[in-house]
Amino acid sequence: MKKNFSLKTKILFGYMAIIMIIIVLVIWSINNFMRLNKAIDAIMEENYRSVIAAEEMREAVERQDSAQLIFIFGQEKKALDIFQANKLEFTKNLARAEDNITIEGEENIITTINKEYQEYLSMFLDLRVILEEDNEEMVQNYYLNEIIPQFEDVKSGIRDLLIINQDHMKSAQQNANNNAMQAIYSTIVISIVVVLLALVFGFYISNIIIRPIKELTEKAKDIAEGDLEQTIDISKNDEIGQLASEFNSMSRSLKDYEDMNVNKLISEKSKSDAIVRSISNPLVVTDKKNRIILINPRAEELFELEEDKVIKTHFLEVIKEEDIFSLIDRTLKTGEGQSSSDNNLLSFNRDGKDFYFRVTTNPVLDDNNNTNLVIVLFEDVTHLKEVDQMKSEFVSTVSHEFRTPLTSMNMSASMLLEGNLGKVNEEQVELLEVIKEDCERLNNLVDDLLDLSKIESGKIDLQFNEVDIDRLFDASLRPFKEQANDKGIELMIKGKVDGLKAYGDLNKITWVISNLIGNALRYTDEGDSIKLSAERKGHKIHLSVEDTGAGIPKSYQNKIFDKFMRVGSDKDKDTGSGLGLAISKEIIEAHGGRIWVDSKEGEGSTFTFTLKRPK
Repeated sequence: MKKNFSLKTKILFGYMAIIMIIIVLVIWSINNFMRLNKAIDAIMEENYRSVIAAEEMREAVERQDSAQLIFIFGQEKKALDIFQANKLEFTKNLARAEDNITIEGEENIITTINKEYQEYLSMFLDLRVILEEDNEEMVQNYYLNEIIPQFEDVKSGIRDLLIINQDHMKSAQQNANNNAMQAIYSTIVISIVVVLLALVFGFYISNIIIRPIKELTEKAKDIAEGDLEQTIDISKNDEIGQLASEFNSMSRSLKDYEDMNVNKLISEKSKSDAIVRSISNPLVVTDKKNRIILINPRAEELFELEEDKVIKTHFLEVIKEEDIFSLIDRTLKTGEGQSSSDNNLLSFNRDGKDFYFRVTTNPVLDDNNNTNLVIVLFEDVTHLKEVDQMKSEFVSTVSHEFRTPLTSMNMSASMLLEGNLGKVNEEQVELLEVIKEDCERLNNLVDDLLDLSKIESGKIDLQFNEVDIDRLFDASLRPFKEQANDKGIELMIKGKVDGLKAYGDLNKITWVISNLIGNALRYTDEGDSIKLSAERKGHKIHLSVEDTGAGIPKSYQNKIFDKFMRVGSDKDKDTGSGLGLAISKEIIEAHGGRIWVDSKEGEGSTFTFTLKRPK
């Protein structure tokens, strides 16, 4: 207990000594500043007012001289006003100078100025008398020979007043400079003494506190580096000794904790590695600096890499796929998972065979919801791609095979209806019309299937040009105007589209808009409206077909662009083949855009797609 008190006393003594030294330095500095302040105040109070008064007097007498010249040239009233106003100004500043006499010889100069100025005023009165006698030559001679010399005498006295005050200001400034230099030298000496004393007491305090704390810090660094065997020798029973005891206790606890958890951590890491390596799809994990920190064997095989050589390497340095990196980058910025589209699959050719992968990125968030890691999974969809290709080829083949018999059936029905093969009764006509109508529907379905197959295979021929939006809308609306009028539906262009241009194939985009208008007409009734609009957003043009019809149920909205998806009743022939929106989507994506729907059941739907702007 005694040692504890002794340590506190020493520390308190050291701090008090340093504080007292600082107080002495502060008092000394304040004293020097006060002396300098007094010297500066003396300069300002004793001389500055007199200098200002002299300047004002000189300006006033010069204006009076100008007033006399104006008086001589005949403008008597104006000259007298100026002369009297400046007389008052001169007298006021003369009185200020008399009230601020602080220098030896200044009183005699001010008395002389007053005497000469009174004589100058008297001469002006004489000038006025001479001027009344109408003798111009006498007036000029009197002004030049009498008034001008007197004017110079007044100004000479004012100059003497300025000089004596300026000289005194220089002398006071020199005194202030001398005081400042003395203050500087004395402050330097006192500061050196203070610094030396502070160093002595600082060294004293450091021996008491800093040395054991430094030893404690070094031991803590060793523990941080993994050496948990560190302890501090306890030689005192004061606060430092208590801290050392607690440190030793902490070190022993950490050692016990490490022994208990190392095996557990090794086991968990082994499990994690086993799980990652057992995943059949390629997998890569990157950190927030886009460096690879983990890659499973399947990914090593896919990209022909070795894990040991690519760890801590930037993703693009080893996997040169900009599209995948953009997904990783978006995941880091948004904290949301990303996935490549079906039209942007990652493809590889191995041993003459094509392999396709869908890329999915998922963030790993910390406790603050910040993305620290990104898991990149490459889902092998080669089999699905092959099945889809086989299906497309099958549909294309079947469609071609259907076309000839359908054409024959349609021609045969037409010939029978026209009576080319003999007269038919009403019941036969009705049956033949059903056959002809179904043949036409099947022909349209075959055409759609062939178009879709051609687009999916990449064989579609697109003619890219600048497209005027107003021309595009006119061409799309024209075929439907009569049908819309018959149904009592308003068909119009919303907003201004003049001057807006897009980059694409005019015929194909017209087909897309026409298909959207046809669908809208199918699901709208009398009194509803269908509106076309276009808007420029960044480097894209957004085109929309909006209706106020029945709307699309929410359960169908995610599937509406799938093949053969029909929202209407299966019994309703007007619901179409279910391929129109699928074809529209393929056409828009072939243009580098995308298409989507916003709809609320009972309130209508808005189909929107994007096109590039011309460069």
